[in-house]
Amino acid sequence: MAKTRSPNYPTMPLSDAVKAIRPVFKVENRNKMSRLVLAKHMGYTSLNGRALGKIGAVRAYGLIEGSGDQIRVSDDAITIITAPEGAPQKEEALQRCALQPSLFKDLRKAFPDDLPSPDNLRFNLIQRKFTEDAAEKAAKTFLDTMRLVLDESGDSEGNDFPENEAERENIEQPQQVTKPPPPPKPGVQRAEFPLTEGTVRLDFPSVLSEESYEVLEDWLNLVLRRAKRSVQKTDN
Repeated sequence: MAKTRSPNYPTMPLSDAVKAIRPVFKVENRNKMSRLVLAKHMGYTSLNGRALGKIGAVRAYGLIEGSGDQIRVSDDAITIITAPEGAPQKEEALQRCALQPSLFKDLRKAFPDDLPSPDNLRFNLIQRKFTEDAAEKAAKTFLDTMRLVLDESGDSEGNDFPENEAERENIEQPQQVTKPPPPPKPGVQRAEFPLTEGTVRLDFPSVLSEESYEVLEDWLNLVLRRAKRSVQKTDN
């Protein structure tokens, strides 16, 4: 009978790994450094077991690159740290880092549409020869990491990952509008576009600066990417 094992996986969710790399970027920016210097910036006095575990986690997510005395904060990490909330570049960098660990990439392929329940995920990991304890820890780390990505992309309400069929059915059904929306306020324009599933409605200021227009354009592109994920393909 084959023995169970505990395959390698990040020891912390992506949110904690980003938190660990922030002080490193603040001090070193893009400078190269040794593992010992990296550990000291993370709050350790030596390369002890905890320091090596944290370094392994930030490396697993692609937040650092290089080896030996040539380690530096990665470009994706810098984007995550410096980009404003809601920026498409930040969302894309988070998605790339979240799927850097090979285990998380495999789990995402196994559950491409919905986030699995913790019990379902633990069972999947045990089937992959994880011990029960390792499966429990890895499941929590994976789910916390995926939720961070959904929160950043604006899907924290679970729109991309309904928990059950009832929720999914409610999402797929067009909502019944019981009363018309209030008219736009003075200085606000309204654009409406009717679709089969319902009306798309957007209120925006009548006058925009060039900077505000660029921000709005980025946000609309983000909304369109979110909408594309909800498109149901039909068989011809």
